[in-house]
Amino acid sequence: MKQEIIEKINKYFLKRIPILLFLFVLVNLFAYLPSFNIFIDIFSHFKLQYFFISIIFLLFSIYLTFINKKLLICTIISLITIAVNLIGIYPQYIPFEPSSSNAASIKLGVFNVLTSNSQYPLLIKEIEEQQPDIIILQETDNIWLNNIKQLKNEYPYYIEHPRDDNFGTTLYSKIPLKSTEVEKWTNLEIPVVKVCFKLNNNEIVLYGIHTLPPTGHEYISIRNEMLKKIQGLAHSNNKNLIIAGDLNTSAFSYAFTKYINSTKLTDAQLQNKIFKGTWNAKHPFFMRISLDHVLYSEFLESSEFRIGNSFGSDHLPVFVNISTKE
Repeated sequence: MKQEIIEKINKYFLKRIPILLFLFVLVNLFAYLPSFNIFIDIFSHFKLQYFFISIIFLLFSIYLTFINKKLLICTIISLITIAVNLIGIYPQYIPFEPSSSNAASIKLGVFNVLTSNSQYPLLIKEIEEQQPDIIILQETDNIWLNNIKQLKNEYPYYIEHPRDDNFGTTLYSKIPLKSTEVEKWTNLEIPVVKVCFKLNNNEIVLYGIHTLPPTGHEYISIRNEMLKKIQGLAHSNNKNLIIAGDLNTSAFSYAFTKYINSTKLTDAQLQNKIFKGTWNAKHPFFMRISLDHVLYSEFLESSEFRIGNSFGSDHLPVFVNISTKE
């Protein structure tokens, strides 16, 4: 009886693993195509997951090869997919020398609060525990601002731009702000918060940006337009520059590679080798991807990047210490 069960299991996998592997290879091909196509864009964000799935396919293929040597081709294909995905993700996680700077730093917190989320006390608790110096809140409407107005007691410098369409942006700061401004990007007038402040006698320019989600051809086009504008800021701004917010793309997408990796901006999460994702907070950790970024210019450096606790949003908050280079 035991032998019959094993044979049935083997037969089951012999029929399905090659088909599943073929489909998985197709998904990998889509993920690595240099295209702004919305379908391809969605597949491109999961390259880290593809790498681990490739290893699982390899283990199955090796086992099945002992049963049927013709399936050696599955083992070879699995090895190739492992190599392709490793090449795709490794540049993002190359080891680096940790910062040894003793310069004063600021702690930045980035929250996509989710407009429909009503867990206001959880957000306030997370802020009280983490004590960031500057907070960027995205998707804030008037209801949100009314329920978190107590933050102004500790963060007396602020700029609020509530909206009901999931693109409201708010910034609270303990640090005096030299200037505040709300820019309107793209023909949809997406609000982008811009502030300037002093750190170690250096003027820092900080943008809080929430790009459009790639849910349709128009939105993905506008998202890419906003990423291209970030590229322009990085090339033209000779000041210390920080870009923070929900960019609605992972570091693995073609758009991120074309517009962000082509600059000298550094992604704090990748620089600090954090593998966990920020979205979707309701999914298991191994299914999450990182859409929330803190990017900074070559004159700055980061340390102690961490992903915070769930507070009811579909995004997890991020915290990072940023200082000027000595």
